[in-house]
Amino acid sequence: MMRGCFFALFILLAMPAMAGTEPHEDYLYYREVHLAPYQHLREFFDIPNRAGIYKVTLFSDSLGPLTFAVFRVSKEDDVETLVRQERSYNINNHEFQATFNNLQDTDDLLVGITNSNPFWIADVSVIVVEVTDP
Repeated sequence: MMRGCFFALFILLAMPAMAGTEPHEDYLYYREVHLAPYQHLREFFDIPNRAGIYKVTLFSDSLGPLTFAVFRVSKEDDVETLVRQERSYNINNHEFQATFNNLQDTDDLLVGITNSNPFWIADVSVIVVEVTDP
């Protein structure tokens, strides 16, 4: 009886995570990353050779705290500049959005994620789309 309750609870808790794992084809980049407790990840995105505006979105249903950051990396000299950073203490439903302007096609994108939870792995969806309507 007790095992059945734990199994049912596990299924109910896992359903929201399973629903968001389907990749969508209209994204420029879509990645699912898994961060161990007290780990930091830096994910580099080589932006296509065309000027544009890009929207960076990070979602997580994991237990916080999580820190999200977006950096601009110069293609010529590899200098990193912080665009936006935010720390989220949510228990669920972490959402971070930043606009990455690359109007002169001189930069690439670097996303940083830090999991400050000492006990749980953080599952984070990283989505980058090109904004076509200003």
